Amino acid sequence: MNKKTDNENSTKEFQEILILLKKALTFYVIEGQDRMIENEEYELYKEQYPFVEYYYFKEDFKCEWG
Repeated sequence: MNKKTDNENSTKEFQEILILLKKALTFYVIEGQDRMIENEEYELYKEQYPFVEYYYFKEDFKCEWG
């Protein structure tokens, strides 16, 4: 009887661990997808505005007129 209870407790703990691992993997995949989307958007932005000077223009403008 005691062995059966220990086995059931171990099974429940194992199921909880699997649930937590599944949640962690889901978060990891979602973050990876978000990072890929951000990189793609940044590359498209760089293609649209290829000049390095453009990136600093806004900051220079703020410093000069701010």
